[in-house]
Amino acid sequence: MSERLNHQLLRLTLLLQLERRARQAPVDELPFVIVNETAELLPYRQAILWHKGHACLEAASGIAKPEKNSPYALWLRPVLQHLTRDPRTSSVMAFTAEDVPEELAKDWYEWLPEFALWTPLLTPSSNKYGLVLFRDAAWTEAEMQLVGYLAETYGHALALAEAGPPQRSWLKRFGNRKIQFLITAVLVAASCYPVRQSVLAEAEVIPIKPNLVRAPLEGVVETFYVQPNEDVKVGQKLFSLDMTQLRSRLEVAEETRDIAKTEYLQTTQQAMLDPTVKSKLAGLKSKWDQQVAEVDYVRTLLKRSLVTATRAGVTVFDDPNDWLGKPVTQGEKILAVADPDIVELEVRLPMDDLIALEPGAEVLFFSNISPHKPLQASLNYFSYRATPTPADIMAYRLKATFTDTANLPRLGYRGSAKLYGARKPFILWLFRKPIQTVRLWLTW
Repeated sequence: MSERLNHQLLRLTLLLQLERRARQAPVDELPFVIVNETAELLPYRQAILWHKGHACLEAASGIAKPEKNSPYALWLRPVLQHLTRDPRTSSVMAFTAEDVPEELAKDWYEWLPEFALWTPLLTPSSNKYGLVLFRDAAWTEAEMQLVGYLAETYGHALALAEAGPPQRSWLKRFGNRKIQFLITAVLVAASCYPVRQSVLAEAEVIPIKPNLVRAPLEGVVETFYVQPNEDVKVGQKLFSLDMTQLRSRLEVAEETRDIAKTEYLQTTQQAMLDPTVKSKLAGLKSKWDQQVAEVDYVRTLLKRSLVTATRAGVTVFDDPNDWLGKPVTQGEKILAVADPDIVELEVRLPMDDLIALEPGAEVLFFSNISPHKPLQASLNYFSYRATPTPADIMAYRLKATFTDTANLPRLGYRGSAKLYGARKPFILWLFRKPIQTVRLWLTW
């Protein structure tokens, strides 16, 4: 008898502690307390705090925040929605898989234990929440009464957490009409205040008048001797084309030349004994000279297949592996050799962001390497038409010269450029795009 009494006193103490914990819990911690700390009073495997109005899981035991689109939540949502339509859920109710539709009950034991307990968290003004407990043992009448007492505390705690100061209209918050008039005047003055138009666009540091290295003849790129951004000197090897076909052509040309030479020399000796043969000497000599010229031409092509630098600088091109084995045509650009100390800024300004820009307009370049140190530049070129960018965006090409020549950025740096235009009222700058859209619709 004393052991039973001690057990009842222990449960009563736990009940009082849980009520105190629920009343003192912060608003964001209260759902976590409800689904986790209730286990100190009643043993269970899973607990769910269900919001009937939003039809979602507010909290689940064992996790900080339930994932609303998880397979468990997606299966459990229609189960609890069906359950809340039952009139018996106005009070504490025990239920099992037999109380839900057959198509939902077939997956019950995959997600939940056998026995469940629905507990409405009632408040004097609403019935928004329900606490659902799951375990493997059946719920007793005493446990259902005990959780009913605790539910009243949880309901009041949730109601207090959701209660807030009464909502007031924004006009009442500003007091009397004088303050409202003053605020309106300030807004009107601010909207008419002239501000500098500005726009952001992608930018890249490019060389000025680089030495373009092109394919000397048709062929296939065989070897690259340099890497991107590598310093090269005059005469240094850059790349070479496949020479296999030219070498074979040279061997044939040399053999044909030797045959023509032999025929000419033999005919010359015969002409000393037979004057009638002298008439053939001119044709054989012409054939020999032609083959000599062919050999010299093929040797020239072989020399041209090995491309060297004609100017010192830095190589500018992409990955060399993109060129190896690729057939190229004569005159096709392969790479460029540029002076790293002679650079400018190239800006790609999308058509939708176009503003009025004058020559010499101020430009600030924010590189991706050091965006906190913008570099000043001056606009000196504006393309007359837009062209597609690699991202298939129609944009104008602009160029700007850096003002501080002593601190030039590295060739190839990318970032964002901010271009400044003329001054216009703030409201026109703010609603520039909406006004443009409305104008297109009105003129259509």
